[in-house]
Amino acid sequence: MQEVIIILTKDLISILLTGFTIKLMDDYLDQEIDKLIGKKTLAGRLNKAVIPYALLLFSFAVALNSSWAISLFWASYILGMGYDLKNSLPTKLESYQESLFLLIISLLFVQFNQMVSSLLVIFNIQLIDDLIDYNNDMQAQRNNFIHILGRRQVILLIIIISSTSAYLALKKTLLVLLVAPVITFLLEDEGGEYYKDR
Repeated sequence: MQEVIIILTKDLISILLTGFTIKLMDDYLDQEIDKLIGKKTLAGRLNKAVIPYALLLFSFAVALNSSWAISLFWASYILGMGYDLKNSLPTKLESYQESLFLLIISLLFVQFNQMVSSLLVIFNIQLIDDLIDYNNDMQAQRNNFIHILGRRQVILLIIIISSTSAYLALKKTLLVLLVAPVITFLLEDEGGEYYKDR
């Protein structure tokens, strides 16, 4: 029983640290848009220090559960880069091309079920985030799946993806869905007081 608790604790902390890493880097890239809508984030406070802190957090996450940490981080990168199909990157590739390249590489290095479940659960988090941020995204002119599919269709898609991800990796799916709102709560403040004071 004690061994099960230790493993569960390691897995939970690994997901938490990976989530912190993803959120910090995402907020760092979105700083200009967040300023427009008055969103306060830890990345805004840390500024250039985000990169070393994110790398440090991710190294601990990998040490605790390398398969989960790497697959979740890669899934986040793949979906994040593929979100804007027209975006051209420093690699001279279109964002969707870089995403496809990393997807192929990831399937060579990470167990198939782990990678697919990570892609599904990260995509699910994005859909849930789109539901929550729909009004803010309209104000900031961000891409949002509700604009494309509609609210009911997105809710149905969330249910389908959650079920599929849980079938492939139940424990990871449940822990990610549990940890995701905690990460958002800890790393951002919708009140925007930080930017108003600057």
